[in-house]
Amino acid sequence: MDPDSNLPPANMRIIVLWRGAISTLEIPVAARIIEVKLLICEALHIPVPVDRQELSWEGQVLMDELTLQNYHIPPNASLTVLTKIKVEIYVEYSRFYFVCEVHDGATVGELKAKVCAEQSIDVEHKVLRMNGFDLDDGALLWAATVMEGTKLHLIKYQN
Repeated sequence: MDPDSNLPPANMRIIVLWRGAISTLEIPVAARIIEVKLLICEALHIPVPVDRQELSWEGQVLMDELTLQNYHIPPNASLTVLTKIKVEIYVEYSRFYFVCEVHDGATVGELKAKVCAEQSIDVEHKVLRMNGFDLDDGALLWAATVMEGTKLHLIKYQN
């Protein structure tokens, strides 16, 4: 009988989701999240720098200093790569604008809720507009092509 047969495996496979693409990656079980991010950049050639990545598992954003084991992430689990972006939001009928940092996997509605919470701006009956088009509250920011530096306008909804 092999004495090492009772030892846990040193590596495990995870599924990486990024902007609709699916990849697999073999990683050390004891890897810290920051190390997983680096492997994602290097092995999968995902062009998101480590400091701009957020990894999410089952809706929870993972902290860099913790490990996959800390989160009890099983083999073949799906991790989602999100990109931290800064967008400029201009408020209708004012000269006021601010920069908001959010990840591109958030919805337009979640961004509006963040605006309400952080800036105390009423967002009820308002839409975010980009390049003359109203963004649907349910749309993911990356799918709506909202990216780093995008300018959005918070305006009153009109039928």
